[in-house]
Amino acid sequence: MLTGRGAFVGDIDFPHQLHMRIVRSVYASAVLRSVNVDAARAAPGIVTVWTAADIADLPPIDFRDPAAEALRPYRQPLLARERLRYVGEPLAAVFATDPYLAEDAAELISVEADLLEPILDASVAPGSFAPGLSTEALVLRAGYGDVDQAFAAAHGVVALDLTIGRHSGVPIETRGALARFDAAADVLELYGATKVPHRNRDALARMFGRSATGVVLKEANTGGGFGVRGELYPEDFLVCLAAMRLGRPVKWIEDRHEHLMAANHSREQRHHARVAYDADGRILALEDVSYLDQGAYVRTHGARVAEMTTAMLPGPYRIPAYRSVCHFRLTNKTPAALTERLGGSRAVSSANA
Repeated sequence: MLTGRGAFVGDIDFPHQLHMRIVRSVYASAVLRSVNVDAARAAPGIVTVWTAADIADLPPIDFRDPAAEALRPYRQPLLARERLRYVGEPLAAVFATDPYLAEDAAELISVEADLLEPILDASVAPGSFAPGLSTEALVLRAGYGDVDQAFAAAHGVVALDLTIGRHSGVPIETRGALARFDAAADVLELYGATKVPHRNRDALARMFGRSATGVVLKEANTGGGFGVRGELYPEDFLVCLAAMRLGRPVKWIEDRHEHLMAANHSREQRHHARVAYDADGRILALEDVSYLDQGAYVRTHGARVAEMTTAMLPGPYRIPAYRSVCHFRLTNKTPAALTERLGGSRAVSSANA
């Protein structure tokens, strides 16, 4: 690395490789009527263009670990189907012999959509995600002790309205993926995965109905991760699928604009917390009602952020009674997941009783 001989995924190339460009939604919430790719398919250097109809046999992206069955309808498809749910959502993939030709062709794709009012605040009443599905995917409840009795006997109560802002990791190296399929050996290779290669290998194997021995992940040097590069996104699955179906290596390198729209965000929450204390200032009980803004879909971590928030709220303190209710809700923002950087909280208002 110090001598300049480091090899990042952007430095790796294979003969006859194709380059992928993703066409992304410019709408936070809309009904998707049509994606016209005719002009793009006829552009110079274009091998093919995919929309959701071209990969209809592929399921949405599954969870890394077992998750509540209630979350499965909220998983993200590889390319948008019927609805556009956040700015930056992939809705078409262009494959070309040159990255610049792919980008030029992507600009020829036109989209027809009927705009909908976006949901931007997880603390307001839930809306409709799909027929029969609310945007409140889960309500997590946890606690112990007699909270009501502790508040009834308290010398005083502190109430806080706390917000934790949405944030993301911004590594120097953006995401990248390069897939190659060796048909003779029946092995799919993915370069660019930066963390948990065995879990991500298993996720790819499940998606494509392959054995674990038929998928190999290879990590190059990495210019920062911060959690956002530690899981699989639609783009990773798409380059792998294209490498198998098109019979050529396929490469995708994210630009910075894409990264800010599409890589995981995290931890936007609002908490209504109350603490009961005795005459000596000792905490008797903690009660918290929180609203977690998951964004548009539930990604591979499932409800991990909500679960960790609920579990860690008492911190290192000896609190005799605790009650937490976490509303896990979806909005029309970039999906959130578990990133490594911690966000600070801000007190909106407080009152003593």
